[in-house]
Amino acid sequence: MVPIILASDKTPVTRQSGGLEMHPIFLMIGNIQSEVRMKATAHAWRCVAFIPIPKFDVHPDFQSLLHARLFHKCMDIIFANCKITTKTGAYMSDPMGYIRHCFTPLVAYTADLPEAQLVASVAKNASPLTLAMQKEFGASHTHSP
Repeated sequence: MVPIILASDKTPVTRQSGGLEMHPIFLMIGNIQSEVRMKATAHAWRCVAFIPIPKFDVHPDFQSLLHARLFHKCMDIIFANCKITTKTGAYMSDPMGYIRHCFTPLVAYTADLPEAQLVASVAKNASPLTLAMQKEFGASHTHSP
């Protein structure tokens, strides 16, 4: 098993040319020890793609919907081979040089609230994990998933 951990966050690319923003997608395998992978100097995280955030020439109500569709389509293209390897496996060499039959399941996705809402395809006033709406965030009782 080669567990995959993903992370992304909307990042400004340039400030001088109109404030372009992108979603860099970072990948790491979960078999790396936590004290190694959390050190910036270890270079355990790899940027595998930059997903654009275009401005669509449509009604403003459709901007977030089209942005979410584009994000999910790009993620589908980027991780097409990874999804196949999750189901059927692939032969990879280990650090000792032996060939192993490996599977690559996604085990974690690290994101802030706006990014988690984008990944979960929910509205900006909804929780990405439960049925709670924004006015119910922080309530004393738990909401159903």
